[in-house]
Amino acid sequence: MKTKKHRGSFMLRFMVFGFSVAVGLLAFWLLGYIVRDIDRVQGPNYSQMLEEGLPQELQDERQTLAAQLVDLKQQIASTERRRQLTGQTTRDSQQTINQLLELKRNADENATSLSDEQNSALTDSLQLFLANQSQTQTLNAELSNLNDQLDDVERQQRENEEAITRASRPIADEYEELAEQHQWKLAAYKLAMLIPLLLVCGWLFVRHAGGTYAMLVYALSGAVAARVLLVMHDHFPAIYFKYILILLSLAIATGVLVRLLRLIAKPSRDWLLRQYREAYAHFFCPICDYPIQRGPLKFAVWTRRSLKKRTPVTVDGDAATFDQPYTCPCCETTLFHACKKCGGVRHSLLPACEKCGAGSVLEQEAATGSQD
Repeated sequence: MKTKKHRGSFMLRFMVFGFSVAVGLLAFWLLGYIVRDIDRVQGPNYSQMLEEGLPQELQDERQTLAAQLVDLKQQIASTERRRQLTGQTTRDSQQTINQLLELKRNADENATSLSDEQNSALTDSLQLFLANQSQTQTLNAELSNLNDQLDDVERQQRENEEAITRASRPIADEYEELAEQHQWKLAAYKLAMLIPLLLVCGWLFVRHAGGTYAMLVYALSGAVAARVLLVMHDHFPAIYFKYILILLSLAIATGVLVRLLRLIAKPSRDWLLRQYREAYAHFFCPICDYPIQRGPLKFAVWTRRSLKKRTPVTVDGDAATFDQPYTCPCCETTLFHACKKCGGVRHSLLPACEKCGAGSVLEQEAATGSQD
């Protein structure tokens, strides 16, 4: 006999759904950790390849020029500070000389002369001014020479960088090739772990779809399928991933369509029972969808939409007079017949008599066949 399925209470179904989602998320999370551990596999090191592949003289020249460039910049900064300090001293001396000359001019106008200290200060200021002027010229020449050296070192550095760029181009091409191979290797490692899990989940999905552990299978299958898609998206080129995703979606849609067509051509007992139950509940023939006009609805007309708005029909007298065998006038299917056990009228296409609980002939034959 067929095992009865229990839907359970709303709270129980809600808890099953919630824990199924939790199982799917945790499985997806666990697979993510495994995938990240695989990503730790070391790939090619571009810096190491450059260090090993570039000519040593170019590397030594680059280091030497970099050191010279730093040294020249420091010398230029130091010389520039000295020049600024000397310029400030020169300006102070010039200001002092101007003040002393103004005093001398006033003294000449008044027919007097400067004191010995003032004359000595004027002489010292003139000497200091001339010395600072000479030092400024020397510093300017030194600064100009350092700038020329800086320009020359920068030119050599540009030439060295161009030579390194030309020499590193084959190394960069080799690195890109090795990096691509490494990505394919990582993808192979990940898919080698995920594909067997996906196949197992697919087998469980086919075997247990709609069964007791269907929600658990759905959660695990969804987590594995999502992680596989993410791995393919990360490692496969966009054009390949696009075609793989389209082909995979096409295969899934085709499989679902084939399954639906098979259900239509050869429906399972559960699908037939659901179809018959819904049709009887809405007073339509389960085979041709023609209205079941029997009993109080003998001369009524309705559709599926208007049936919900129809008020219940009151029955006067004995209800047994309305409960008679009935055959669909459209497809000739017997929808109600007399039960062989209790003699009451029962639904012909449902598995049990609502009056005595006896199973249909098909149910009894199936049970007998299973016992044999």
